[in-house]
Amino acid sequence: MKKSLIKATVFLLTFIAALLIIGKVMNKRHDNLTLKMTKASFPLLTMSENGVEYNQLHGYAKPMNIAYQRNTTTVLGENRDTAFVIDTFGCEVEKVSIEVRNLTGTRLIENTEITNLVKKGERIQGTIVLKDLIEPDTEYSLTVILQLDGDTSVYYYTKAVWSEKLHLQEKMEYVLDFHERLYDREAARELTKYLETNSKLEDNTSFHKVNIHSSFRQITWGELDVEECGEPVVGLTEIAESTASFVLDYIVSSGQGKDKTYYKVQEYFRVRYTAERMYLLDYERTTTQIPNTDKMCANDKILLGIADKNVQMAESADGKTVVFEAAGKLYAYDLTNNRLTVVFSFYDKENADWRTLFDENAIKILDVAEGGNIQFAVYGYMNRGRHEGEVGIEVYHYDSDKNTIEELIYIPSDKSNAVLAAEMEQLLYLNRENELYLQMDGTVYCIDLAERTFTPIVNIIQDSCMQMSDNHRIIVWAEGNNIYRSGSINISNLNDGEIYEIEVPADEAIMPLGFMEEDVIYGVAKREDIVKDYSGKVLFPMYKVCICDYTGNVMKEYRQPDIYVTGCTVEDNQITLTRIQKNENGTYDEIYQDHIMNNTETIPGKNVVVTADIDIYERYVQIKVKNEIDAKSTQILNPKEVVYEGGRNLLLPQEENNPDRYYVYGPYGVSGIYTSPASAVNHAYDTAGVVVNGVGECIWLKGNRVSRNQIMAIKEASADENNSSLAVCLDTIFKYEGLVRNSEYLLNKGQTVLQILEENLNEARVLDMSGCNLDAMLYYVNLDIPVLAILNDGEAVLLTGFNEYNVVVMEPSTGKLYKKGMNDTTEWLQENGNYFVTYKRIPD
Repeated sequence: MKKSLIKATVFLLTFIAALLIIGKVMNKRHDNLTLKMTKASFPLLTMSENGVEYNQLHGYAKPMNIAYQRNTTTVLGENRDTAFVIDTFGCEVEKVSIEVRNLTGTRLIENTEITNLVKKGERIQGTIVLKDLIEPDTEYSLTVILQLDGDTSVYYYTKAVWSEKLHLQEKMEYVLDFHERLYDREAARELTKYLETNSKLEDNTSFHKVNIHSSFRQITWGELDVEECGEPVVGLTEIAESTASFVLDYIVSSGQGKDKTYYKVQEYFRVRYTAERMYLLDYERTTTQIPNTDKMCANDKILLGIADKNVQMAESADGKTVVFEAAGKLYAYDLTNNRLTVVFSFYDKENADWRTLFDENAIKILDVAEGGNIQFAVYGYMNRGRHEGEVGIEVYHYDSDKNTIEELIYIPSDKSNAVLAAEMEQLLYLNRENELYLQMDGTVYCIDLAERTFTPIVNIIQDSCMQMSDNHRIIVWAEGNNIYRSGSINISNLNDGEIYEIEVPADEAIMPLGFMEEDVIYGVAKREDIVKDYSGKVLFPMYKVCICDYTGNVMKEYRQPDIYVTGCTVEDNQITLTRIQKNENGTYDEIYQDHIMNNTETIPGKNVVVTADIDIYERYVQIKVKNEIDAKSTQILNPKEVVYEGGRNLLLPQEENNPDRYYVYGPYGVSGIYTSPASAVNHAYDTAGVVVNGVGECIWLKGNRVSRNQIMAIKEASADENNSSLAVCLDTIFKYEGLVRNSEYLLNKGQTVLQILEENLNEARVLDMSGCNLDAMLYYVNLDIPVLAILNDGEAVLLTGFNEYNVVVMEPSTGKLYKKGMNDTTEWLQENGNYFVTYKRIPD
């Protein structure tokens, strides 16, 4: 009995020891498989103008598509030179060289090594001097290539322009002086003459967004005593002879000691220089509080502070896990276990320099499971980690039990973050079958995350041919190559991938118009009523508008006798219909708008975003959770990343440069992608943006117009019985471009204006600008390019000049070349539909 007891005791002790050893080995193995994200390793490169540093450039791990690298513009000095500084952060830089190309990247102009380098500690100073192979007042692409220790090449991109007309120093001094004065209310009094304070446009209740219309008190930080932490990072995004756009990034703090709070701040300036004074055309400041995890929880609130009230937030079905993004970090709060996890961030206390704080990326919450597991995507420029210096889409899985994140797939891109971000904002959705839907290069893909395979679903060939619900769960698209002639639309619920088709009779056409939450709005027109005019502009009068669910079941139909809908907008719970009425002679008149209301109440989640007014901080953003939080016992977690062998990359087909896609670059990147140049210009006109096509050519920009210009080579010309005014205008354009064509013959053959110009102007991009305003079209006249305007009665004129008060019009129907008042011309052409056609010469 005693021996048996001893044997049992020895066996038990051996078993326990084995468990401990195995556990230790297993834990050691687990530690080896999870690591912290690797630190940033690339240097920063910054340009310099008279000792002022600007255009901080971040390195790319591989060559990028030149046509899309438009973040900054570097102005070269009198000798085609610019100083620069490299912050090495201890990295060994063995060689510096440059490449100069045209903006499309198709022509290499110069390839030179830079040897005049001076090393001072962890900084390297040098000067780039370009050869006399570039033209003045012309933008080029400048690539700086650093050869690092270990044969690693890192690429830095900027646009470069050599010009004596840009007044960079004066513009930058004005911007920096304006910025500095905002911290001293007395010094800032001088700035009131530049502001356009308007309480109707700005409510002055939040420091998160202030702009040129904010009150003086609000723009000078009110009662919030802030202190700037270091110098601002100055970026010159666009510059022309009179105008320039700058973006300043910096950190400020408020409070002292343990109560100190930090904020990320970005300022946007658009200025105009004249010999007499500077003008502030636009100003906007965005302030976002960097949450302190030690102080985020209080009572039943998660405190985000000064931030956007439109918080990206998702919760599990039971409401026990709430996931949210704040200041570029992804957080998860577990209500059951009182745990706050910083799921993902490029920056933290140990990694907080301008490499990790770089804001050219975004996080998208894709799914939150009841157990607290999370699927999310990080897209854009990768500040650090295994994909440092790349642009792409990284999909992660967060395991709540193991407190680890694991990359599921990585989709690289050779374009800029600005373009990628605009595409992901259009569509990025993950269903419970681990199928990821996204839009890239005009194609919607379904990606199987487990197999890392993809299937093209929709090819977007026209603006508005595809629409998606706000939550990206439901998409609808028109079948066929012409949105105005489609006989059916397809609706897909991306949760299950099922596609439902709605067909109309052969004598009708159907068009998707948008969504009311997850319900599809579409319109139907009779094919005989669809009209295309000489310019190619299409009138699509819809005799009925329907609202259906994702299976195609119609829930509401709108139609009225002899009244047709031509447009639809959705805001909050209201659909606004733009309408026309048919007259007895077959023409149409615009009539008042009508509205359709949605009376369905939105059911709030178990955890909701709320705001509160808090003394000096003004509007304070919070997440109200369903349970009381014991802040003293809240556990703060930081997950490690699972390490794996091999790669999980998926390369989608890369679209070759497409001149028929138009990107609108605004203050903070790409704010729109279009297939219609007119839609792109209208957007850019409203946002003071720049329109660039898919090969990198500038199609339109605002604010670079001289006070007067006229194309003197275009003289009077008359229409007659053998040549219509439209044919005369076309012939005049061809003659001006050194060509001879019989436009009347081509028109009689049934060709449209666009077809005639596209087939004959081989060295130009022909642009249908129907719907743009006259002021936008004078951009082309400023470049000595005539603009064709087609009137409702079929007559046509050419716009060939302008000054502050008049427009020069060549009118074949009267045989006259004359000046017409700017306001009168604007009204006249607007009454005739603003039907414009012009072109842009293809640069060498």
